[in-house]
Amino acid sequence: MFQHPNHRQPPGPCAGSDPKPQNMGQPLYFVSGQFEGKTIRAELEELQKAQSGRKYARVDRRPLDPPPTILLRLFHTDDNRQWEQELSYEDVINVGIMCTVDLFPVPDSILDGDNANRNGAETSFGGRHDQAPTLTYFPLHPFTTPNVDGMVSMVSPFQIPRRQPMLGNLSGSEQPEDAVHRVGNHLVTESSKLTPALVGEKFIEPTLVEYQGQKVLVFVFGDLAVQREGTFIFRYRVFDIFSTAHGGQIRPMLAELYGGAFRVYSTREFPGLAPSTDLTRTLAKYGVRVTLRDAERKSKKPRGKDRRASTTSESTTSGSG
Repeated sequence: MFQHPNHRQPPGPCAGSDPKPQNMGQPLYFVSGQFEGKTIRAELEELQKAQSGRKYARVDRRPLDPPPTILLRLFHTDDNRQWEQELSYEDVINVGIMCTVDLFPVPDSILDGDNANRNGAETSFGGRHDQAPTLTYFPLHPFTTPNVDGMVSMVSPFQIPRRQPMLGNLSGSEQPEDAVHRVGNHLVTESSKLTPALVGEKFIEPTLVEYQGQKVLVFVFGDLAVQREGTFIFRYRVFDIFSTAHGGQIRPMLAELYGGAFRVYSTREFPGLAPSTDLTRTLAKYGVRVTLRDAERKSKKPRGKDRRASTTSESTTSGSG
């Protein structure tokens, strides 16, 4: 139906301080809620990832652009997945289906083209790799997101670091216990999570829209901003908070997705905003609150080398006069 291989990620096992069900991404039999008596499998796809954003300031929300947009797909199936049928989303009650977002730092090299991820090496933690290259990871940030049962670990008060800590290096045989995802040669760890640096709606319900000629459910994060500079990825998780799955799973987690990388700039370094994408314009037609632009909006301040070149040019002109 919808294919986006660069940003589609099947869920994998999660270790560390934020446990999740072992059958994540597998069919769930529901004993209460709108799917009662049915076995449902869910999956997520990132239709549109953020490309860039300006560091959050109180006088200006400065949301990420374009707005991250996640497709939710639901399938009626059996426990052995010998057959499955995609649901009609016009019949799905979206109230109670919630998507949450977490923020993780990743090396700038992932966007600069120096990382193995540029060759498609993106996997959930636990995937097999024939070679054992030098791996990187970020050290602990003292923060833990509550799990689905509302339980949290005792941690120190969280403070948003002003600068990204130095990358740690690991051999292929050494891996942090809380590694949850791998992007190229970088291990994303649960303890590196920077979700408190996010400003805006981090829990949203899906919206029914028409996409590629079909009615679909999408989660649109239209007002997220980040309070620090750097390169990041999002983790999306979907719950059905008004349902119970077999085995007493209350508010079961249906699916998980790690999205594509994006960069947050300082105001001085921000390169500007591109015109709104076709998908963003489509979302606006369905009443989703997004920002629309007809033309590229470049930063008014010169950046880096351009700024130095401008200063040199002005000095030369002044001297010749």
